[in-house]
Amino acid sequence: MIQQFTKYGYSCSAENVAIGTGYAANAVTVLAANKKSGVVPDDCYLESIELELSSIAAADTVTLFIARDSAGLIPITSDALGGATQTVTLSVGASTTGGVNFTIGKDYHFDTTVTNATSGTIYVCTKASAACVAENIRLNWRA
Repeated sequence: MIQQFTKYGYSCSAENVAIGTGYAANAVTVLAANKKSGVVPDDCYLESIELELSSIAAADTVTLFIARDSAGLIPITSDALGGATQTVTLSVGASTTGGVNFTIGKDYHFDTTVTNATSGTIYVCTKASAACVAENIRLNWRA
């Protein structure tokens, strides 16, 4: 029998996450301040991820990979694949705010044997060509 998605949604990071020039892992899960966000389902399809940025320079790039664990040791996606680095799209009429969007397109299943992994949470590992701030990180999923 073919299973179909019956639920869709998104999960968020804490607001105002600093992104530096070296990788840092940030938890993405339900954010109490964002009532429409939810925990990452243990079995789901990871659709895309959006970063809303501020304090950026005109030609900033962001590189991203997604990991199962808070140390970023067990990647779900790679930072070496095409599309893992995006040039920031500036907001209309702005020069220091903008965003990036990454297509993921992968099935995800929570693994209880992974150290530093938490059910309902995925870790987004990011770095930028110049330090900036992620006002929001939204992971879109289907379950």
